[in-house]
Amino acid sequence: MTAPERTPQQWARDMLMPGRSIIVDTETSDLGGSILEVAAIDSASGVLLLETLVDPGDVPIHPDAAAVHGLSADQLAGAPAWPLVFPVLAAVTAGRVVLAYGADFDHGRVLHDCHRFGLDPQHLADRGRWDCIMRARSQAEGTEKNIRLGGAHRARGDAEAARVVLQDIAHGHRDAPATGVV
Repeated sequence: MTAPERTPQQWARDMLMPGRSIIVDTETSDLGGSILEVAAIDSASGVLLLETLVDPGDVPIHPDAAAVHGLSADQLAGAPAWPLVFPVLAAVTAGRVVLAYGADFDHGRVLHDCHRFGLDPQHLADRGRWDCIMRARSQAEGTEKNIRLGGAHRARGDAEAARVVLQDIAHGHRDAPATGVV
């Protein structure tokens, strides 16, 4: 006999348990590009665990991406490169489920940059350790469409906005603000 599938509300409540999960968000040079900024917050408390700009090296920032997040090469000068940032991200996410609003995207960018620099992505490579708040929100709202986050388009702001959505799902709210459907 198999266990019944959890509702989005049950899932969200589980993810909000202390020590259970971390919410991660990235800003990138392009949809298929490198990470320019990363933030991680504790899902239960909202405590900021990591927030940093990332120097992508010789990777150009696509104008469309810059128009969304506002990051420029000048702002990234002097920021740590991914090989210095990744161990910190790995440490703050160790032993927890990694949540993101659009987890496939953020997971893919982490793997991309780890491979780009020859880093072992450790537990962050395991797709089973990642889960998607956007997918849970769509399920909770009874739609198959992806609902835009409507965050600040910076890593910390988007992680914090994703946490609000997670809390809304846990409390059974279906009227969380959205900016549209993708």
